[in-house]
Amino acid sequence: MRAAVLRALGWTLIGLVAAALVVLVVAAFGPLPARLLKFSPAAARLSANEHILAEGAIRTALLQAVGGILLVFGAVTAWRQMLIARGQQRLGRRVAVTEAFAKAVEQLAKDDALALRLGGVYALDRIADDDPTERRRIAQILSAFVRDGAPASGALPRDVRTALEVLTKRDWSVGIDLAGARLAGASLPAARLTDAVLTGTDLSGATLRGAILRGADLSGADLRRADLSGADLRTATLTGAHLSAARATASTRWPDGFVPAENGIQSDRPA
Repeated sequence: MRAAVLRALGWTLIGLVAAALVVLVVAAFGPLPARLLKFSPAAARLSANEHILAEGAIRTALLQAVGGILLVFGAVTAWRQMLIARGQQRLGRRVAVTEAFAKAVEQLAKDDALALRLGGVYALDRIADDDPTERRRIAQILSAFVRDGAPASGALPRDVRTALEVLTKRDWSVGIDLAGARLAGASLPAARLTDAVLTGTDLSGATLRGAILRGADLSGADLRRADLSGADLRTATLTGAHLSAARATASTRWPDGFVPAENGIQSDRPA
């Protein structure tokens, strides 16, 4: 309602300005120059020819003023149209993203079609690249997809592995929540898991070489036999984590006060 009122007022103002300009143009070719000239103290000393030339100069100045106003008016109109076009473009893009998002989520629910589930994962990956504002929701959806899709035993399905790759290849505005997921043997080299929620997560035998786990909550997580070579676990929470036979190197970074040798970690770092 307010937008409609503002548009109506805008068109009314445009109409009034246009009418005023028409009146000014008509007056410029009529008596207006002569009347304006009378206000000049030097008008009485002008000859007839000089009077005509002076009126012509005033008329030219008036027409130039009208031209300048039209130029400014045209620029303002063009700017307004550009803003409208941008708004429509943003709206169209938003609608397209929303439709793509809904379709991708629908594909993830296709229990009997691996290709569609993979397509849904890749579609969400593309949306995360194109629209960073959607990343929080995408991280939550893919995290739930991994948690629900990880089997109780055996290797991870291809669609779950793909979702893990998408989740761990970039930083998200919200920590990834994979609490309690069974990710035993997962291959996650250089995974970006900053501030991830991994409480009780089964990462036994997982490859986490060069993974970034700063601030991650690994309370109660199973990291036995995991490859943590070069991983960054500074400020991570390792309370109750199982780390026996996990592998580390001198470049592995641990939380302050953490002693790898006391937790059964195989490391080339001096004890």
